[in-house]
Amino acid sequence: MNEDSCHVFSRTPLTAYNDNELVLRLQQGDVAAFDIIYKRYHESLYAFILRYLKSPQLAEDILQEVFMKLWEVRKQLRPGATFSAYLYKIARNKVFKTFRKIAADDEKILVLAGSLAATTEDPQAMALWVEYQRLFENAVERLPVQRKKVFRLCRQEGCTYDEVAAQLHISRNTVKEHMVLGTRFIREFIFQCYQVESVLLYLLLYTFF
Repeated sequence: MNEDSCHVFSRTPLTAYNDNELVLRLQQGDVAAFDIIYKRYHESLYAFILRYLKSPQLAEDILQEVFMKLWEVRKQLRPGATFSAYLYKIARNKVFKTFRKIAADDEKILVLAGSLAATTEDPQAMALWVEYQRLFENAVERLPVQRKKVFRLCRQEGCTYDEVAAQLHISRNTVKEHMVLGTRFIREFIFQCYQVESVLLYLLLYTFF
């Protein structure tokens, strides 16, 4: 390459570089190349993550983790590989890790499973979710009358503990106790009959693959 060609190449803006060229520079710790990659992919990655997690804040957090991971493994990148596929693989792994964390929280796993069920057209996934909803309603109906009122007002109508206490003329602590005991009963009833994690797992496998 002659001197003139070198000068032309050096003046080429990074935004004009393809992914492989940016990866080569990223391997050397080039922050400017990293910034271009971020700008090039952050919107599509955010949409990809949000599609599954249904939470803008959570999706934004995962997005930042994806690019942090990219920076950490920059020296291990292979320029010849499909960079975009590798980036989405990182995002997918982060989403799965988040699902595993959510699985430890009964309320969050039910919200997530419901969100995924609402976006899938797979008949088996929908059948699983309909069966879960039937069991859930069955469990609620088995609660004592006052506890059922409290649960429906808080969980299904979105009332605060204070609002429910005022409406039912009971203390806030009593409302809290009803919710704790009611939620525990519903969880135990459903999980004795049905593993809601299986719904989530099926939906995840169907959605991703």
